[in-house]
Amino acid sequence: MMDETLKWFATVDLSKYEDKYISVVDKEVVCADEDPEVAYRNAREKYPDKEVVLWKVPHGESFIF
Repeated sequence: MMDETLKWFATVDLSKYEDKYISVVDKEVVCADEDPEVAYRNAREKYPDKEVVLWKVPHGESFIF
């Protein structure tokens, strides 16, 4: 599952979420917020039995290693 998520992060355009925390469930951005707790909590409430990935979208281009 994590390999698929990593591939998704490498190809998806997240520029509209720059400088925000996003919560991702099954390759879907569930919530974007400046507060990581809000982004995570909203995703956990919507999908309590799924893995939530929390990501800070950087400003500008980024590299995933």
